[in-house]
Parts: sequence; C-alpha cells; structure tokens
Amino acid sequence: MANHFTDDLMKQGLTQKILSLLSDISVAVEFEKLQKARGLGNEKHRKEVSDLIKECRLTLAECLFSWTCQSSLSMDDILSLFGYLENVTTEGDGSLDSVNLALVMALLYNFDVSFLEQGSDDMEDLIDTMPLLTNKQYVAEIHNRLQDANPWKLPGLQAVVRLTWAVTLRALSQHPQGAALVEFTEGDEAMADIAITQNAFLFILEAIVGSEGFGQEEFYTRRIHSLLTDFLALMPLKVKQLRNRADEDARLVYMSLQMGSEPPATLQRHLEQLMILIGEFYGKDHFNLELALEYWCPSEPIHHNSSITGSFLGVAHQRPPHKQVVLSKFVRQMGDLLPSTLYIPYLKMLKGLANGPQCAQYCSSLLKVNGTPHMENIQSVGSSPVSWEHFFHSLMLYHENLRRDLPSADTSQYRHLSLRGITQRELDGLIAFLQLTSTIVKWSENARLTLCEHPQWTPIIVMLGLLQCSIPPILKSELLNCLAAFGKSPEIASSLWQSLEYTQILQTVQVPGQRQATGIEVELNEIESRCEEYPLTRAFCHLISTLVESSFPTNLGAGLRPPGFEPYLQFLRDSVFLPFPNRAYRRAAEKVTLAF
Repeated sequence: MANHFTDDLMKQGLTQKILSLLSDISVAVEFEKLQKARGLGNEKHRKEVSDLIKECRLTLAECLFSWTCQSSLSMDDILSLFGYLENVTTEGDGSLDSVNLALVMALLYNFDVSFLEQGSDDMEDLIDTMPLLTNKQYVAEIHNRLQDANPWKLPGLQAVVRLTWAVTLRALSQHPQGAALVEFTEGDEAMADIAITQNAFLFILEAIVGSEGFGQEEFYTRRIHSLLTDFLALMPLKVKQLRNRADEDARLVYMSLQMGSEPPATLQRHLEQLMILIGEFYGKDHFNLELALEYWCPSEPIHHNSSITGSFLGVAHQRPPHKQVVLSKFVRQMGDLLPSTLYIPYLKMLKGLANGPQCAQYCSSLLKVNGTPHMENIQSVGSSPVSWEHFFHSLMLYHENLRRDLPSADTSQYRHLSLRGITQRELDGLIAFLQLTSTIVKWSENARLTLCEHPQWTPIIVMLGLLQCSIPPILKSELLNCLAAFGKSPEIASSLWQSLEYTQILQTVQVPGQRQATGIEVELNEIESRCEEYPLTRAFCHLISTLVESSFPTNLGAGLRPPGFEPYLQFLRDSVFLPFPNRAYRRAAEKVTLAF
C-alpha cells in the first residue's frame, strides 16, 4: 500500500513540485514577504524563522534523495533534476549547501548500478525496475544531455555527473543487458576524459566531501566510495593514463628546476587531486564503516576481533573479490618509482587508507615490505622512499645534522627558528610522513609496539631529540602529535613521561645561573602568540591528555624536583587556559579547539 501511495505521488509530478518549491523558497524571499507584513520580531525570532525555512528546503531535497536511493526517477523527472542542477552555485567556501548536496547525491544514486556485481535472488525483478537497463530512450536522453557542450554554472558539478555517468556506462557494458546499449557504452572513455579535464576529482574534494552536511548522512559516504572504487576498478587504463601523464609532468617540473625557470602552466594535477581526494574522504570515517578495507588485499591474515567490520577481514581461507585485488594493486603500484611531485599526495592517500584498526595494520605492513633489510651503516639506505626504513633513517640523519648546531639554553634559540638542514619540500614531506605514522600507530597497537621497540630506529628518542632542535613550530607540533599516538600504550606512556622530564620540553626544573627560561612556554609566549597560531600548544595539550589517560607515574620527576604533576598543571592552567580568551587568533576555529 505504501508503495502504491508513493508511486502515485511521483506520477502526479512530485519531483517537479519539489524542485519548483526549492527554486521559489529562499530565506531572502521569505524574509522580504514577512518584513512587508511586519511578521518578523527580534533577532531570536529571525533566527528561528531562518532555521525553519532552511529545514523545510532540506526536507524537500531529502525526500527526493530518499526516493532515488530506492527507485529510479522517470525520464521527465531526471531531466527536470538536470535543469535544476545546471544553475546551482556553491557557498562562499566553495562547498555545496545541504540542499544542493542532497540533490546531487540523488542524481548520483539514480545512476547507481552497483547491485549488478553483487548478485541477489531478486536480480531479475531489480533489472525490470531499472530504466537504465530496460529503456534505451532513457539512456539516450541522459547521454545526449551530458554530451551537450553548454556549460553549467558549476563546471565541476557537471564534471562529477559526467564522471559518474561514464562509470555507469562502463558497468553496463560488462553486463549482458548492456549489449543493447553499445552505441552509448562505447563513449564511456570520452565522457571520462571530459570529466577529468574539468577537474571532477577536485570538485568532489572541495564541494562535496568538504560540505558541512556530507558527514551527516551515511549513504552519501557509501555512494562516493562506490564511485571512487568503481572508477579505479572498472577503468584501469584511464588510471594508467593519469599516472603516465603525472610522470611526464614530473619530468617537466624537474627540467624547469634545473633551468631555474617556472614550471609550465599546462601541468595537469588530476592524479594528485585523486590521491588527495582518497586521503581526505577515507580519513573522515564519520560512521566507523572502515570502507578503506576494500583497498587492502593482505598476503597473510591479520588477527582481529569479531567487533571489527569491513568488506574483507583477511581470513586465510577467504578469497578476496576481484575488485578488491584491483584496488590493492592500485595502492601498491602508485608507490612504485614514485615521482617527487606525487610523494606528498601519495602519503596523504595512505594516511586516509590507514584510518581504522585493520587498515592501519595493513598499511604498516606495506611500509615494512617496501623497506630493504636493515643495514648496519646508517648511510646505506636503498629502500623505497615510502617505507619505515627510509623514513626513520632520514629522521635520524636530520637529528644528527641539526643537533650539531643545538644552541645553549641561555641563547635566544626560540626567537629565530631556521630551516638549516631541512628544505621546505623536505619539511612538507616530513610532516606528511609524521601524519601517516600518527594515524597508523593511533589505530594499531601492534605497529605501535613494533616501531617503538625497534633497536635501530628508536623513534621516541629521535623525535624527542628533534624537539630540542631549532625547527619550525609546525614540525614540532607534528612530532608531539606522533608521540601522543605512541603514548596510547601504557608501557610507552610511562617511558615518555620520564623522557619529557629528561628533555625538559616543558621546563619543570630550574637550572641555577640560567638567564632565560626555555621550552614550550617560551615558544607559546614569544612565537605562537606573535603569529596568532598555536599548533605546538595544541599538540602539547593533546600529548599530556593522552599520557594522563594512558599511564601516570606517581614518582614523576623524583630526584630532580618534588615529584608529581604540578608543573604541567600549572603550565596548562596559567599559561594556556586562563590567558586563552585574551590571546589573538588568526583563525577563530582554533580558539574553540584550544578551549575544548
């Protein structure tokens, strides 16, 4: 009965009515009407009315989205939706608002044919209800509309729709029902080329994934996951073309640097944008779905508990699906002979794909395999640049180089932080790898303990040593965040407390004859306050919070000062939290973050 009721509503033109209302109703228009009728009160009343209007518009859009998640739109309805989306615009930050986001996702779900590869008992019934598989004219209308050269107000949105349609055509071409659509499915490559050229990946990153409402709906996440994985699995030659073009662009950049000229303006960064998109998308797992598991196809099973869910759990007797094998191959091949221009985007992609208990362990295994067997000579590093071996050897070399110039405690070491020994590109690479390391050790206790106990790398000691060198606050903050991730294990946290006392990152012991205070308190007052940004302070607070929750030795500082937590509490209270309302902040959001 419910199905008949909703079917009747759609036949009576519900889609057109919804789109018409969304076009007519806006906060500005309704406020103007209410203003003329003197129907607006004080600021509180205006806010309530504004919220009510926005909620009504969002509910209308969600009605259409809910329908397309379960059933296809008719030809007239889909063309009406095209007409509406052709004229939408983004917010000031470049993202879609919640209403337009719901309509975009409604269109993407209308193109979803992923059920074809899943198989089910009622497959024939599902196919009969899909006009994409049964109505050639329906496909022709959509295809012709997307081939139209007339640009939308948002070319990026047009590109995303074209990319989705190209992936749908490729999926249809691999199904028996798609044989009748060969004249359209043959155009999937050309459609994908146009979409990629129009920066489809960048638009998904900034306007869709970057939208405030994206993380509030699980089915948005699942649809974008399906789009990305289908593109990578169904269009491997297109992915290979992106890599070949990226390699060629890397050579052009290298030649430009050698000649001392600017890189050519024709550089295309589509693969870079795709990698960053994957990293950002899977790095925000709002619903703990761990969808990134589909990118990992382990060679050996990994122990897990029954509470962990995912597409493939690494069970020894279970053969992974073909799609998962292709995605795993993509992750590994993208790291082979990696050009310098893709190094940081690739690390960001791995960081997103390591977001989860099992994903982190698989990623750690990849970084371990990429490294060559350890050599006694620290200078002999022949491993892949994306490996634990390479990263920790590099970190040790930076520490060896920088500590030679370590200033004395009574010099103004915190006033002039140089990049001596570290170029800007190296700094960016170090930060990216530290963030990847933090993600892995945050989720995987096995990786945490294995890295910490490695006899040659000694990551905790090296990171604490770098914190005492003259390096930028942003790098110090990432080192502290990484230490906080290691500190989630109680046995590591106990040693970290003692190391903090020994290194005096926060000065807890006054040295007789010392003319100037040192440590993080000086950086907060003299550097971060002047820059109006506080990454180091936030990272230190995060570290202390993690260590307190994990393990706290009652005899902390014994032998050097009265034992206890008092110096840390005094710093947090008197130097961080009490003055924070009166400090200047370049970004208002950082003030809120620091407060909580």
